[in-house]
Amino acid sequence: MRRVLLIVLSLIPVLALGQPVYDCHRAEGIIKIDGKLKEKAWEAAIPCTEFGDIRGKGHAAPKYLTTMRMLWDYENLYISAVLEEPDVKALVKDHDDIVYHDNDFEVFLNPFCDEKLYYELETNALGTVMDLLMEKPYRKGGTYIMPWDFKGLQLAVKVHGTLNKSNDVDEGWTVEMSIPFASMKRGGDDPRANKVWRANFSRVEWLTKPEENWVWSPTGVVDIHLPDRWGFIRFIDRDGVVPKLP
Repeated sequence: MRRVLLIVLSLIPVLALGQPVYDCHRAEGIIKIDGKLKEKAWEAAIPCTEFGDIRGKGHAAPKYLTTMRMLWDYENLYISAVLEEPDVKALVKDHDDIVYHDNDFEVFLNPFCDEKLYYELETNALGTVMDLLMEKPYRKGGTYIMPWDFKGLQLAVKVHGTLNKSNDVDEGWTVEMSIPFASMKRGGDDPRANKVWRANFSRVEWLTKPEENWVWSPTGVVDIHLPDRWGFIRFIDRDGVVPKLP
C-alpha cells in the first residue's frame, strides 16, 4: 500500500501540470521560408495554447505574448512563432554558440515518444541557430551532442521594429522554419511513421536575472529537459483523422 501511495504521489506534479496537445495539419500549398507568414496555410493553422511560466500554475503569466503554429507535408515539419517584444535585441552571431544568452525561441522534438533521443533547436532575432542532439535527458546521465545539425534546415527571422535600438518601441519578431523529417531519422526508424510526437517550445526572456522561462508545456521546475512532461503533436491529414495519444 505504501509503495502504491508513493507512486501516486510521484505522479501528482505531472498530472497537475497538464500536457497540451497540438493538432498539426497538412499544409495546403508551398510554404516559402521568409519569416513573413503570408501563406494561406499559416492563416489557417491553429495557434497553440498560450505559453506559461515553466514552473506551472501559481506563477506569473508571461509579460509578452508568444503565438506558435505548426504544419507538415511529406518532407518537412514547419514551425512558426510570433514573439511580442518591445525592445528586440540579439548579439549572438555564430552557429552553435550559446543562443540563450540572448532572448530566444527554442524547439524540442521527441519523435519517438521516449526519453532515449530528442532534438533541440534555438534561435534569436538575428536568426542564429544552435541545434543539438540529446541521447537521453541530463537527469538520466545524458549529454548534448553539439556537432549534430538539422541537415537541410531552413530558417528565417523578420524583426518588426529596429534591432538593437532601445530608443523606440518595437512590435516583436517572427521566426519561421522548415525541418526535414529525414534529418530526424534514428537508424532505420523514420519519424514520419509516428503520428504522435512529444514536443515542447520555450522562450528565454532576459527581463531579470535569472532569466524568465516561458514554455508551451510547463514541467513544474526550471528544467526543460523532461520529455515525459512535454506536450503532444498529433499529425492530422486532410481527411481529418486524429491519431490516438500513446
